[in-house]
Amino acid sequence: MIYNSTITLPGEIGVKKRIFLAGSMDINVTNTWRDSIINELYNTYDFFDPTIDNHDNLTDTQMRNHILWELKALELSDIVLLNLLPESKSPISLIELRMYVKTNKLIVVCPKEFYTSRYLEELCSYYKVDLYKSLPDFLNHFTRTNLN
Repeated sequence: MIYNSTITLPGEIGVKKRIFLAGSMDINVTNTWRDSIINELYNTYDFFDPTIDNHDNLTDTQMRNHILWELKALELSDIVLLNLLPESKSPISLIELRMYVKTNKLIVVCPKEFYTSRYLEELCSYYKVDLYKSLPDFLNHFTRTNLN
């Protein structure tokens, strides 16, 4: 199942493990990185996808509801996959990184080209967070170790 902020969140315990798809937004892209992850892992995991159309045009109430949905979905997640795109700044994603770096939920994908990649490498190393340089690297390792 794919949950977004227009769908009521499930209860505390799920049949499948849940992945929150945190990270940079693909803008004006037909097949996003989130689509790739969902397509690859759909049969095994449920997903919380924070992508929302018209994000910049939400009313204050709609934005508040979306943010509260994200916070609850992060709490309900078994895995927080944080993918940072090379050219992005991703300020909200960096907040989510800080929120979950000390948990066992976080997995980070950060290419060398990301503007704070050196900092993220040290942070992930210090807190023993799995760090991958690309989505294919993540998927290759993740499917080998978690789907068998």
